[in-house]
Amino acid sequence: MTKFSLTLTLLLLPLAIFAGNDGYQVKFKIHGLKDTTCLVANYYGNGTYVTDTLVVDGKGQALFTAPTEQPRGVYILVISDKVYFDFVLNNDLKFTMETDMGDPVGQMKISGSLDNEEFYAYMRYNQEKFKHIQELQQQLKAIGENDDSTMVINEQIVELNNEIIEYKLNIARERPLSFLAMLINAMKEPVITEIPTLSNGRKDSTYAYRYYKEHYWDDMNLADSRLIRTPVFHTKLKKYFDQVVVQHPDSIVKEAVILIEKARPDPEMFKYIVWFITYHYENSEIMGFDKVFVDIVDRYYVTGDATWISGAVLENILKKANRIRPLLLGSLAPNMIMMDTSEQLVSLYNIRAFITILLFWDPDCGHCEKEIPHLKELYDKDKENYELEIFAVCSDTSMAKMKQHVVKKKMTWVNVNGPRTLTGNYHELYDIQTTPVIYILDRDKHILAKRLQSDQVEKFIDNYVKRELGDLLKEE
Repeated sequence: MTKFSLTLTLLLLPLAIFAGNDGYQVKFKIHGLKDTTCLVANYYGNGTYVTDTLVVDGKGQALFTAPTEQPRGVYILVISDKVYFDFVLNNDLKFTMETDMGDPVGQMKISGSLDNEEFYAYMRYNQEKFKHIQELQQQLKAIGENDDSTMVINEQIVELNNEIIEYKLNIARERPLSFLAMLINAMKEPVITEIPTLSNGRKDSTYAYRYYKEHYWDDMNLADSRLIRTPVFHTKLKKYFDQVVVQHPDSIVKEAVILIEKARPDPEMFKYIVWFITYHYENSEIMGFDKVFVDIVDRYYVTGDATWISGAVLENILKKANRIRPLLLGSLAPNMIMMDTSEQLVSLYNIRAFITILLFWDPDCGHCEKEIPHLKELYDKDKENYELEIFAVCSDTSMAKMKQHVVKKKMTWVNVNGPRTLTGNYHELYDIQTTPVIYILDRDKHILAKRLQSDQVEKFIDNYVKRELGDLLKEE
């Protein structure tokens, strides 16, 4: 053997060993399919993403290969938009899946993978039971609610549902370390035990909620990134923050940090939950929830824990948090000193009012044309009752144009011109990207509400005034 060929052999040998012994090798055979291509995709959060393209030969056979480092989870063999089936990548590296185009799940035969055998036995069991339940539900519709047999049918449906639940729990008990047990535990809902009676003889009205929240993540390892690549985890995570956690920014941050820290041992799970919380609350339409975004940025991005983000993306996230931070509910609104229609400088902080409405508007803004009349009606009605004032910032550089529209719209409140300012760019001060934008401030110019629609302003002010009066009466 020449020196060259020996060197080449030594170079190729490790590759040959790797290809022959390591990595996933999943053989598919689909009856009724030949001479085409299909896709392998994987679940990730609330989406699916293409992993590979496979060639299907004349016998309906295809081979999917991947290194042992391939992320584990539920994958999908996509034959067409309507024909596809799931499979599990976990501990079994080499296995075969044979089925038929007409009924991929029902006709599936698996060799070499206990994970997939259990997975398909579970899916077939569910299909059978749900089909039976649907038949019973159709019977209920046919006979009507008043028929005596409805009670019997409803009892059968309850019994079937209980059988399904017990079947799942048995799998989790008997094979607690299996992939299917992990999946079942992720789908499991806490079962509320008997509600206790308090010392006053009444049932504890908060027990069910507290129990549900406390046990929501039971039997789930949040440091297991396989969960991300299932069709259930994202939904469970979203439900927790949207429906289970108390809907207040401080409560949300507290629960978010608890979950994130539980996930920290698994870098990918840590990354996913941090990303989910960041994105979910960066774009939240619920007023005040931007505080969650800012808090998470300060805890995990400013500190460098979000190692997967750098450069321009990280810079943009930090900039956005810095823009929002001074505008969080309860913060002192940034002062603005601007020129009014008499070409005199007016300071926001010099406005004496129990409630101040900040209005950012533009003469050419179509939406402003609809919103301003609503504010005008509110202002005329409640100016005296609520010691109400409006500080309206016009974005147009033309003072003449601004004055013309102020007169036309009968804007009898404080009108100033945004570009003529001593206190910096109001776009940056108040994160103004479009118009109109409405803020509501208290007597000390702290932010009470922001980005309301004009038809929401009156209700908010009414509730605020009632709450303040209630607090005063309590103090007396």
